[in-house]
Amino acid sequence: MIKPQLPVALLLFTAACGTGGKLADDTGAPTDKFSELITLDAESSGNLSCFTPGADWRLETPEASCQASAPISGTVLDFEDEYGVEDATVELFYSDTFAGSPDATMVTGSDGVAEGAEGPTCTPITYRVSTDPDLDLSKVTIEAHQIFAPLGEGEAAIDAEFNSVSSDTYNIIPALLGISVDPEMGIIAGTAYDCDGEPMEGVQVIARGEDGSYPEDHEVRYFIDSFPSRDQPSTSADGLWIAINVPPGRVTVEMWAIQGGELVQIGATELDVFADSINISNIKTGYGSGVFYPEDCLSTCD
Repeated sequence: MIKPQLPVALLLFTAACGTGGKLADDTGAPTDKFSELITLDAESSGNLSCFTPGADWRLETPEASCQASAPISGTVLDFEDEYGVEDATVELFYSDTFAGSPDATMVTGSDGVAEGAEGPTCTPITYRVSTDPDLDLSKVTIEAHQIFAPLGEGEAAIDAEFNSVSSDTYNIIPALLGISVDPEMGIIAGTAYDCDGEPMEGVQVIARGEDGSYPEDHEVRYFIDSFPSRDQPSTSADGLWIAINVPPGRVTVEMWAIQGGELVQIGATELDVFADSINISNIKTGYGSGVFYPEDCLSTCD
């Protein structure tokens, strides 16, 4: 494991000053897991101009004229090779929570394209992608806070992309990272973004449970050129991270960085984690829930 680089006193001070940077217990002292996983000692790269330590998380309201129902033409892509996934079921949950019956369901053809449903633009949703469990071709993949941009001129349908993680990828990534996956736990993966929506380099993440604690058994790793690495200490230029063996339930994934010489929490995402599945949710600097809109949703639509 990477050795902590910051003294405990600095962790205590900056956690109290950073936006949303509350640690696990009531005293404000960092847990062992926090000190183990958050070990930054250098400034992060990327645009942090939208983040001010101590300020509230950013909240955006989409333009009402951009929120509409439109047909969906979506492609299910394999996370690793980006090929279309055949016979995949896409379930859409317009409440942005994977619970109850889906609001719409589509099945992909041989080209990985699914059609036949309508969905909302400029509204966060959650989707679930699965294939026939008897074939064991893929792992259930759930992504929270997906937002479809409004239709552009001449567009007749939402051009959506949905992620699917193959069983081979699910099995090989933990093996490459030297971690045994507990099927009673979940995996969270995502990308860290700066204020410009570009992948953020040099940040670290940690998962926090609904009770405010940092689960002791979860492990976080990072990628290099979209390939998982045991030795990468923080996000690389691709911004990718993965948290393995996260207990099911409501989870907040915190994003930490060095800003102005201080360790601060610069963003977070909230999501529901499910056992034996891949749960995807991205984090953008300045946002605390993982919900951030495409620019097209924030200006008046025709």
